[in-house]
Amino acid sequence: MHTRSPAKRRAWARRLYVNLRGTTMSTVGIVAVWLATIIGSRQSAPAVPAVIVPMAELTVPVESLPTGCRLSPAPTSDLGNGRIRMGLWAEFPANPWIGNDRHLLASMRQLIEGPVKIPDGPPPDARDLAGFIGQLADGVEEGYGAVYQDPDGRFVIVRAVRLAPLERPRATALPRSPTESSGASLVAIGQTHAVVIGNGQCFHAVEAHLKSLAR
Repeated sequence: MHTRSPAKRRAWARRLYVNLRGTTMSTVGIVAVWLATIIGSRQSAPAVPAVIVPMAELTVPVESLPTGCRLSPAPTSDLGNGRIRMGLWAEFPANPWIGNDRHLLASMRQLIEGPVKIPDGPPPDARDLAGFIGQLADGVEEGYGAVYQDPDGRFVIVRAVRLAPLERPRATALPRSPTESSGASLVAIGQTHAVVIGNGQCFHAVEAHLKSLAR
């Protein structure tokens, strides 16, 4: 189908108007509306801006969680007899956590996208390796972490990073789950890429909530 340029369409419309000068005003009005509809419909549609979901919305509403599933309330638990169970918030300083700590952003992005590729050459020392991994934080605007706990003491961990508008993920390989009894699910929500690790009803509720945000 032949498409006229905007300048040619305007010239064509002016010539048609001259030819219609002797026609009744009602007819001219109808033709004018018709011309505006045709010309307007052929203009390029503006780009639809990408929807950015606030990181706080990744937290599952309490009413959407199954009975007994909840955010882990404290980073440690007293087991009695002087024993303390630690790490109940994984590596996060709060639960849920939202922030831009570069170390956390880099470690979460590496978990979601896979190990960083080390350039060929002599094996890097600890400082060089830290620099390579730290580069993963470049292009990440914000991170999110949350730890849920079910009645049986099992944990469901969510990690997510929101990439800058022009940043693209290096890969989408599913990360290894920490145990054979756990599952892992990747969810892309616009520029936000999340991984949820766990099992059971609590895991499925968290996964379903994240997927609902991607629709």
